[in-house]
Formats: sequence, C-alpha cells, structure tokens
Amino acid sequence: MTDRNGNLKEIWLIIICWIAYVFAQIGRDSYGSNVTLIIDKFGVEHAEASLPATLFFFAYGIGQILVGIFCHKFNRKILVVSALVLSGAINLVVFFGAPFLTIKYLWFLNGFAQANLWPVMLLIIRENVSAKRMTTAGVVMSTASTGGKFVAIGVCAVFAINTERFMYCFLTAGILLLSMALVFLFATGRIKKPERTEPPEELPRETAKRQIDKKSIILLILLGVFALNCYAISGGLQSWVPSIIKENFGMSDSLSIFMSILLPLFTLPVAVIAPFLNKKFKGNYILTSLVAFVVGGILVTGVLLFLDVNWLPVIILFTMEALSMGIISNTTTVQVPLTFKGKFDAGFLAGYLNGACYVGMAASTYVLGVVADGIGWTGAIVTLICIAAISAVLAAVYLIFNGKHKKEKDYDGQITG
Repeated sequence: MTDRNGNLKEIWLIIICWIAYVFAQIGRDSYGSNVTLIIDKFGVEHAEASLPATLFFFAYGIGQILVGIFCHKFNRKILVVSALVLSGAINLVVFFGAPFLTIKYLWFLNGFAQANLWPVMLLIIRENVSAKRMTTAGVVMSTASTGGKFVAIGVCAVFAINTERFMYCFLTAGILLLSMALVFLFATGRIKKPERTEPPEELPRETAKRQIDKKSIILLILLGVFALNCYAISGGLQSWVPSIIKENFGMSDSLSIFMSILLPLFTLPVAVIAPFLNKKFKGNYILTSLVAFVVGGILVTGVLLFLDVNWLPVIILFTMEALSMGIISNTTTVQVPLTFKGKFDAGFLAGYLNGACYVGMAASTYVLGVVADGIGWTGAIVTLICIAAISAVLAAVYLIFNGKHKKEKDYDGQITG
C-alpha cells in the first residue's frame, strides 16, 4: 500500500507541475501572441512593440540562470507559488489598463517571476520522483511548454476574432495563474529534498570524486550556445509569424494568430523524437544538434523562396522548422537536466540551458523586429539562415576536433559529443 501511495504521489506531482507550467505559458504568451493587435491598438512600430517581449525573455533567461544557481537553497514550493501569484497579478494589471509605456517594465518583472518555474520544477521532480519514473516525467514535462503555447495562442486567437476583446487574454491568464498557485500550494503535499539526490552506491567512486574537467565545461558551453541559437530561430518565428503572415499575405489578425498555433502544435512530437535520435546517435548530443541545424537551415531557406509567393508552403516550412529546433531545445532543456550525473544538479542545468534559450529568444525577437522595420522580412529570414549555418559549423568543428568516433561518457551512461 505504501508503494502504491508513493507511486500515486509521484504521478500526481508530475501532473500538477505540468498543469502549472502550461498555465504559466499562457501568462507569458498573452503579450507576444497579440503583438499585431497591440501594434494597432497603441500605434507603435515593430521594434517598440517587441520591446516588452524582448525584456521579458532577457529577464527570463538571465533569471533562470540565477535561479538555477541558488534555487537549491530555498523552499521549492514557495518559489513556485510566489512566481505564479506575481505573474498572474501582472497580467491582471495589464488587463485593467496599464499604459503602454509601463508594460515593458511589467513584462520585465514577469520574466523574473516566471524564471523560477522551470528549473525549480525540474529540481522538484528530480528530487521527489523515483528513477524508474524519470523517463515518463521527462516526456510529460517536454510537452508542457508546447502545450502551454498551443493553449495560449488558441485563447488569444479566439479573443482576437473581435479585435476589441483581445485584452481578455491577460484576464484569462491572470485568473488561471492565481488559481493554479492555490492548487500548487495545497494539493502537492509535502515536497522535500532527499538527503542525497544520488545514493552513493549508484555512483562509482571515481565518478563521485571527479572534478569538473575542461571537456565537460566546453561541452556545456557549446550546449548552451546551441540552446540559445535554436530559440533565437524558433522563438523569433513564434513572435513574428503572425506579422509575417498578415503583412505578406493579407490575412486577418485572428487567422494569422490562429495559423501560428501550428508552430507549437507540431513541436509536440519532439518529446519522443529527441530521445529517439539521441539514442540512435548513441547519446551524441552534438551530432543530434548538427543534424537539426542543417535541416533547419535548409527549411528556412525554403521559406525565403516562397515568402512572396504563397502562404501555404511558408506555414508548412515554418512548422517543420519549429520541429527541427524543438529537437535541440528538448535535448538541452529536458534530457540533459534529468539525466546528468556528477557535479551539476538538475536545477542548475535546467536554469542555465533554459535560460540560454530565452536569452536567444530575447535577442532574436528584438533584432528581427528591427531588421523587419529596416529592410523587410526577407532580411529577417536571412538572419535566421545565418544563425543556423553558424551553429552547424560550430557543431561540425567540435566533432572533427574531438574525433567523430571518440566516446566520452558524461551523461548517465550516454555517450556525448
């Protein structure tokens, strides 16, 4: 009976973390998903309209890195609940008429609030879920961000049917986040940190005593760069696809937003595809990233060819691009934090790698807006092609330098880089 109760508690904890993160996604995408309507409502340019989202992603990225370093020192449940409450309150303030000049500051604060969620939740799961259920937890949490984006953009598309009511997205996000804070506080039971995340008997003595060597640091830096670059591509597309579709093909606001639902929707399979590819490549995460960036570069080049021709191939290529970049983000932000053994804990890895993703998204969202204002969307697409190409070259150089068949076991028995 005790084992059964323990299993149910673990499953329930995973479900609660998943729902909380889905709702949190609504609280962050409530602005970005409505950027075309915000431009019309407040009469601002692309670059100015992108500033709140850019500040959010910057604060979210840097905040996650800081949270990843220090989260193990604080009460996990309080961190998650506080983040949900603050983010929900900020969404409500925007709904009730915050001036546009203040939204960038509110969204910057929202970024720091939500930065607590991903690293702390993965740390909670790593510390409170048994090893036999860790793979399931990884698959489930892999869909949380994508599922949240799907729900967020869907909600925004529904409200955007009547352009005067799109602000209700912020009201919906605020209510859901505050409600989820109460659920997380009272329905998750006792969340504790075990005396040891990894029992001594499960680790070879040489592994337990090893120092963080130069090769591990280089590998983590490179994975951080790939996390940053893959989100610079996919995140930039997520932010600006509605504008691209509207301005290039004359679609309505609601339809252009609804079409962008396909981007997060088609990344759902990466929860299965990414682990499969990493297994196929014998755990070589760098090789997985190389293949994904090469494919991604080809797909974005295809977008350039159809950008002024027809919207259907553009949408198809954008969704395939989101899928290829999702493989990299899943590998870096889910697989690595939940399987890494040694000196780095799950909270640090999740904060560092997911933080890198959103720093990339912050820079890309603003830069693409500036480029679009200056030379149009063709220039923005060329920028994405360059990012993919540079990333592929870095991966290839790393593999060549280390030897294509050299095996380094750094990740839970998996072969990396």
